[in-house]
Amino acid sequence: QAMRQPGSSFKPIVYSAALDNGYTPASVIMDGPITIQSGNTTWTPKNYDGTVAGPATLRSGIEKSRNLMTVRLANDMGMKLVVEYAERFGVYDHLAPYLPMALGSGETTVMRMVSAYSIMANGGKSIKPSLIDRIQDRYGKTVFK
Repeated sequence: QAMRQPGSSFKPIVYSAALDNGYTPASVIMDGPITIQSGNTTWTPKNYDGTVAGPATLRSGIEKSRNLMTVRLANDMGMKLVVEYAERFGVYDHLAPYLPMALGSGETTVMRMVSAYSIMANGGKSIKPSLIDRIQDRYGKTVFK
């Protein structure tokens, strides 16, 4: 499978780490400008629509896919924890502990993301997804492809 950046579809992994580590859906995180300094480099992430909402709940942050809240949350928890969750969910084997990774800037496969989401949908139990490329009736005739 081709490698792709999961982008915002990675955010539930970050929020899962938060919920397992003392945050609640009602916890308040600032949705406001943030600049990250790393060595000689600065990074100033933005929300997709360029707006900020001020203090907002975790629930609102995930519902509205707020980049600034996700980065601030990952920064507060520490990227080491985000990396641990990404690996536990099977999204990555090794993820560099850099804040942009919290916004899904690493590369993974669609199958790995499907598998990670299935864990959330199945009460924490992992399943191995399988691809269905056609459906046949009992006579072997393809009824859907």
